[in-house]
Amino acid sequence: MLHGIRLIIYDLDGTLIDSTEAIVETFNRVIEEQGGEACQAEAITEMIGLPLTEMFRRVLPEEKHENIQAFWDRYIKIYDDVGPAKTHILPSVEETLRHFKQAGYMQSVATTKRGDVATRLLGALGLRCYFDLILGINDVPAPKPAPDIINLTLERLHVKPREAVFVEDTTIGLEAGKKAGVYTVGVTTGTHDMQKLSTMRPDIIVDGLEELTRLVAR
Repeated sequence: MLHGIRLIIYDLDGTLIDSTEAIVETFNRVIEEQGGEACQAEAITEMIGLPLTEMFRRVLPEEKHENIQAFWDRYIKIYDDVGPAKTHILPSVEETLRHFKQAGYMQSVATTKRGDVATRLLGALGLRCYFDLILGINDVPAPKPAPDIINLTLERLHVKPREAVFVEDTTIGLEAGKKAGVYTVGVTTGTHDMQKLSTMRPDIIVDGLEELTRLVAR
């Protein structure tokens, strides 16, 4: 049981939503526009959680790396069209968000998506109303596993580290939470399984978001 909590911070992909199909399609469309061959879905899935710029660097030849920002901008344009229709909310997520909203907890999102992209997507899925703050990779100097996005969340919402819990499906994100000094919860609904999540020694590992309602208290 985690006591003294005022704020629950959530990762997005793999924690609240499954946008794997949308990410794979959008990523490959950008790659193909650049004359490359589409990547296997499994190869893209394994990179989810990394900054999009890093994903492009890993699959595009070095001579194209100077245009990474243009590829990112193109990705966002395609994703805005593809994303909502090919993304679905993970089981029990909306019920859990509603529970904590009604109980008076603050809730926020800290994602490696751009903040504006995440905000539009959550709005399209009907989840925007549950969050006090949505921050993305463009809001901070360094992405996860740096703690910047968690630290900025705490600053913006005037919350101390031990009054917050960060819920994540990857070791990259859990590392960011650890560095920020917040409680960390690994969730197995996304990229990494329980064995891999446990390597970061989070405070708790859950198989579904609904378990939080029994584990978080003021």
